[in-house]
Amino acid sequence: MKKIVFSFVFFMGFFAVAQTASNPWRLTVATSAIDIYSENQLPSSGINNFDNAEYNDLFDLVNSFQAALYLSPSYSVEATATFNNLLASSSNGADSHFTFDAGILLSLRGIKKYRSKLKKLDPAIKAGLSYSDMESSYITPYAGLSLTYWMYDNFGITAQTVNKYYSDDLIKSTPPGLSYYQYSLGFSFGLGDGDTDADGVKDSVDACIDVPGLPALDGCPDDDNDGIRNSDDACPLVAGLAAFNGCPDTDGDGIMDSEDDCPKVAGVIALNGCPDADADGIKDSDDLCPNAAGSKALNGCPDADGDNVADKDDKCPAVAGPASNDGCPENPLSDLSNLTVSFDVAKSAISDENTTVLSKVLAILNSNASASIILSGHTDNSGAEKFNKKLSMQRAAEVKSYLVENGIDASRLKTVGQGELSPKASNNTSEGRALNRRVEFSVD
Repeated sequence: MKKIVFSFVFFMGFFAVAQTASNPWRLTVATSAIDIYSENQLPSSGINNFDNAEYNDLFDLVNSFQAALYLSPSYSVEATATFNNLLASSSNGADSHFTFDAGILLSLRGIKKYRSKLKKLDPAIKAGLSYSDMESSYITPYAGLSLTYWMYDNFGITAQTVNKYYSDDLIKSTPPGLSYYQYSLGFSFGLGDGDTDADGVKDSVDACIDVPGLPALDGCPDDDNDGIRNSDDACPLVAGLAAFNGCPDTDGDGIMDSEDDCPKVAGVIALNGCPDADADGIKDSDDLCPNAAGSKALNGCPDADGDNVADKDDKCPAVAGPASNDGCPENPLSDLSNLTVSFDVAKSAISDENTTVLSKVLAILNSNASASIILSGHTDNSGAEKFNKKLSMQRAAEVKSYLVENGIDASRLKTVGQGELSPKASNNTSEGRALNRRVEFSVD
């Protein structure tokens, strides 16, 4: 019957290694039994027979008290006090036996690859030194196995078996050849406010009890050190801002990097965080003229004269002209300086030979609809100065009338008479005097 009882106890396990950081102190109350035999009385089978042992243990309901302190997920330290009543085979009286064990426990649950598989089971090995008062006082090493089944976080059924072998070859003060197994079965209780994740924050106030964290964040981790706990951080590996749930805004433009098309350069919301230096609604990377406001049709470049030729490509940026002529008008105002209407001596009438010149003037004025010009009348020195002054005004007026009759607004035309004061050529020759009888054009 004892063989069955102690076999069951062996497989039910031991308490101490089941402790965790959340319950760093473990107290266990257990029932314990020992099986002692001398070297010359080993049983023939592999399992010790209590009935043939040199000593038999008298069963006690509660005779083992244990305390242990959690060090790490793999290691704990333990101290165990056990009281047993023994009946020697050579004696009719019972003798008390006290042992005190102190040692280290190694839990398989501390190994990550086993932790999820073991679940509530907690197997371990243990070793240490044991003090015993059997026959005489002595100290000897011990080693054993344990198994724990945790019903709750701070309550479990625990069992153990250890072997203690006393050899005069190992420790001279021990009885020669004495060895025994010690078994225990009991209940374990977790005590104390621990620190499961070893982050310096007690479990009772630790919002992330299983993960090391910061006291400022109630024990929760902040991997990117941005002051936002990982569980609330949408970008837990990159430091960011609370306004963006922990995500960064590198360029500080109020748009988080993940939604910013230009995360390293400050920009505007309308352009998804990209800059627009000239505020023309076209981001600088797509703007051929990023420092001058322009239109989308011209890739962000301005067109001062509105001729659909960008100013940077327009050879006449202040005057509208077709792209085929590089933005310049096909009849530029500058051509007026090359045109002259000629007159006969003492005449103001326009001759037929001037129609070609006047047609060119009309074309220029029509091509430059916003331009105003000055018509300057001139004479040679053939007549009196007063007469020539009046004649030059008449010549300018005749040209103006012609232009108005052909569709030019009179408000665009200004006339002046210079008389003989501004000759173009010498009046000493007939050819020179012919050149001086004229009307010239200039831009007002």
